[in-house]
Amino acid sequence: MFDTVIRGATVIDGSGKPGYSADVAISDGKIAEIGKVTGQAARTIDADGALLTPGFVDIHTHYDGQFVWDEELEPSFSNGTTTAIAGNCGVGFAPVRPDMRQPLIELMEGVEEIPGIVLEEGLDWKWTSFPDYLDRIEQNHFTMDVAMHLPHAPLRVFVMGDRALRHEMATADDIEQMKSHVRAAMEAGAIGVSGSRILEHKSSTGEHVPGTFAEEAEMLGLAQAMGETGRGVFQVVPLGAAGDSFGNGASHEERMGEHRRIERIAEISGRPVTYLLHSYNHAPDEYAQLMAESDKARGRGLDIVPQVAARGLGLILSLDSLHLFKARSSYKEIEHLPRAQRAAAMREPGRRARILAEVSDGTDTHLERRIGHFGNTLETYYVIDQALDYEPDDSRRLDVIAARTGRTMEEVVYDTLSSDDGRHAVVKFILNYTQGNLDSAYEMLKDPSTVSGLGDGGAHLTMICDSAMTTFHLSFWSRDRTRGPKLPIETMVHKITGKPAQLYGLGDRGLIKPGLRADLNLIDFDRIGNDMPEMFFDLPKGGGRMLQHGRGYLGTMVDGVMTRENDASTGAKPGRLVRGPR
Repeated sequence: MFDTVIRGATVIDGSGKPGYSADVAISDGKIAEIGKVTGQAARTIDADGALLTPGFVDIHTHYDGQFVWDEELEPSFSNGTTTAIAGNCGVGFAPVRPDMRQPLIELMEGVEEIPGIVLEEGLDWKWTSFPDYLDRIEQNHFTMDVAMHLPHAPLRVFVMGDRALRHEMATADDIEQMKSHVRAAMEAGAIGVSGSRILEHKSSTGEHVPGTFAEEAEMLGLAQAMGETGRGVFQVVPLGAAGDSFGNGASHEERMGEHRRIERIAEISGRPVTYLLHSYNHAPDEYAQLMAESDKARGRGLDIVPQVAARGLGLILSLDSLHLFKARSSYKEIEHLPRAQRAAAMREPGRRARILAEVSDGTDTHLERRIGHFGNTLETYYVIDQALDYEPDDSRRLDVIAARTGRTMEEVVYDTLSSDDGRHAVVKFILNYTQGNLDSAYEMLKDPSTVSGLGDGGAHLTMICDSAMTTFHLSFWSRDRTRGPKLPIETMVHKITGKPAQLYGLGDRGLIKPGLRADLNLIDFDRIGNDMPEMFFDLPKGGGRMLQHGRGYLGTMVDGVMTRENDASTGAKPGRLVRGPR
């Protein structure tokens, strides 16, 4: 007697091989049998015509704080994720000294745009060391399994105190202390170590992240200590390309030199290294050159894996998030109204004229600076409506619409946000949208050496919701794309199941194979997709976050337990902390 038998599904097993029709039997949280299953089951699911895939492994989230107060972990939950790895980009909350809690909050607030007031309310700080933090997370039961990198910034602050915040060079003794903490974290179950050198990452006070300017001896010390344990992945955010939208970044030569540093980390650790790879409008060919460098390094035996995104990464401006009119007096008069009523009020001719004629009221300089940055680059934004076209052509760009309709770009933004019930948005693709399309993302995704990531679940709460990209892998790349070639469904499933599980040594999941965990997604391929991004105000202290729910999931199973059915939660929380490789 099996617990569950799923009959007649098209199995996309996560290996990258083509799908096949089969029954899948599940017992005691494991896949027990695949093929023509004749045994009886407590529950039988007729899956004729549906896809059965492994559960998605999201290797790049920032739920470090959310793990403390939230066991559901939306929006990853509704987008098929069954394993979520946090502690990325070198930022997090452990280890921590009591007198350094506030700087860590400011780091996460600035780098990952998680409001400080939310973190101050939600974090209970029942830990000091990183092993303590893992013990605290292990107390919670989740809708999915969770795992953690040891992030460099809090480690540096824990060891060096204010000297880390001032970016002083680590002494030999500092490095030895950090190495000791790395070894302890890995032995306690850290999935790896993360660090960042990107200049755009700053705290809410405007300071760079501790570790951004760390000398190579410090980074290599962390890598060596991780390697000594024989486990773990080193995750790196390298320097961005010069000329980006923030005015920061490194030259092409520096970026190539950054790859040499990544190679040395891989060499001294003897462990996999994954680094973030994007395409830039101002350096459209550089991603291909970096991929070629990684290929050469792998040829020398170094395990270097570029981590790429499935769609253009950028900023979403909507009526409930940040937008151009948020600091104007006539808008503030109606900002308390529910979104649909607010949109209707904005459409009143008199109010429309007043808001468009006004400038910011001067009461929030931080807000005004952010709005000013958007207002100076409106020609790079596209209108996104219910069709959710993430590869819009030039006809959807603000400057083109303005010229065609005889309006200013600001008027186009205003009329877009205030139309219908206020659900529409404008989006700027900062990364991966070179030449006004997703061809560069296609080239990165089809390369067998890359792994998909960069969803940033739990971060950038008011302007980004890229953790919905797991769904996008299937809906867009294998079904909906019209402006270029598609990618096979088995390739897209592999990128978010078997490949990331293999990278992180999670050998008990990522494939549909007898003996492995029954972490599964049953999918209506014709219907799978995403809702429009929408703000929800359900965080501690009423903080807001942008969510983009997935749909078309007939079922999601974690450890043999159904956590979602027909796009609705079952309430089950079988997910636990994963301590290291499996």
